[in-house]
Amino acid sequence: MAVNIYDTANQLEREIRETEQFVTLQESFKAVQSDEEASAIFNEFRNVQQVLQQKQMTGQEITEEEAQQAQEISGKIGENEIISGLLEAEKQVGQMIDDINQVVLKPVRELYQ
Repeated sequence: MAVNIYDTANQLEREIRETEQFVTLQESFKAVQSDEEASAIFNEFRNVQQVLQQKQMTGQEITEEEAQQAQEISGKIGENEIISGLLEAEKQVGQMIDDINQVVLKPVRELYQ
């Protein structure tokens, strides 16, 4: 019986949405969005992060002001329990995805050993 690998991938996507880790991430994200202060800090963090990543990808140097801004926003995030919860939930989902990736890529790794 032939297996359609894309059906398997779509099933995995549906199952990921049902995991405790993903449900926690969803709830944490909603908590950030519903808290005005947390939402503002988180949006500022994302904007700063995007600018820094763009600069790194294009080989531009990060200015002293940008580094200071990143440090300040990191401090704000560390002090905000709602955002800290979101970041921890992201970390847990990321770990789960890394574990799944290890399993999925096992045949390729074994091929080259």
